[in-house]
Amino acid sequence: MAFHGLRRVPRPSPAQPSTCGAVRSLRTVPRADATTSLTDLLAQDARAYTRGELIAMSSERALRNAVARGDVVRLLHDSYVASVHAKSFAARADAALAWPGVRTALGGASALFLRGVLGSCPERVDLCIGAHDHVRAPAWVRVRHCSYELPTLQLRRVTLVTPAVAAVQAYGEMDAGRRSEVVFATLRSGAASLDDFHSALELVPRVRMRRNLQRDLDAAARGAESWLEAVSLRSVLNTDEFKHLIPQHTILVRGMTFRLDLYDAMTRTAIEIDGSAYHSAPDQRDRDRIRDAELATAGIQTVRLTYRQVVQRPGWCRETVRDVLRARSRRA
Repeated sequence: MAFHGLRRVPRPSPAQPSTCGAVRSLRTVPRADATTSLTDLLAQDARAYTRGELIAMSSERALRNAVARGDVVRLLHDSYVASVHAKSFAARADAALAWPGVRTALGGASALFLRGVLGSCPERVDLCIGAHDHVRAPAWVRVRHCSYELPTLQLRRVTLVTPAVAAVQAYGEMDAGRRSEVVFATLRSGAASLDDFHSALELVPRVRMRRNLQRDLDAAARGAESWLEAVSLRSVLNTDEFKHLIPQHTILVRGMTFRLDLYDAMTRTAIEIDGSAYHSAPDQRDRDRIRDAELATAGIQTVRLTYRQVVQRPGWCRETVRDVLRARSRRA
């Protein structure tokens, strides 16, 4: 595996500034004094330190005492954190990335979480290393041996796999209900494009659920921006009579800009696919009613299909949209 722009870096000696692992640049460490103990310093930041760094911050005796009291714990080989941060994702990721003598990068769900693409913190740190590198990892680290050339980027001094590759890595490992959202969230955020995904699929030799992933990408190419919209395109509005609908159409009404999930320009009909998590909130329902009223001032009728209707009653959804379009076409 090749990490673009990275090189294998050994651990520094205790007397030198740290270049921890392959991803940290030279850094200075704070010093404990009469008013601030080593424990206090470590509690201020969820990061990992080497034994040499901790001794440089205070003293070997202070470190021994902090470990004996349980204020400082070792996460990995020569990586220590304050005990209050022992289960912190940030501290664990910092420790994993500093593995001595191993080229590392965060991939999969970990990389997407730190990029802000995924909102929930992963339970495990997804660590990418070379195909011939070997580490003994605890249960909270998912080690991914990569035989392919791995594109990476730097985010706040952390080395991450690029978003499209990270999403391809994570896709088959996510729960079925969250799998598609990995694709659509990455695209919606602007972190990656469809072309980036296609390049990632060519790069990564083994992709779990590759066929499902390609199906989601095909739906995205047709304008879907969520799993529910993808289902509607595949199972509801999937016949030739709906091919003319314009996906993600932007329209200006009374000085306000609206984006419509699907739009029939001839009949001035908007079709909205309402996800349960977002559109079920009372405030959002009120906003939806205001939006529909604003669109109605321009003669645009909105047909809303809910999560339950799309998933459980696709035939009814198809017939309803068809009948609305027919009725409005007679009036056009």
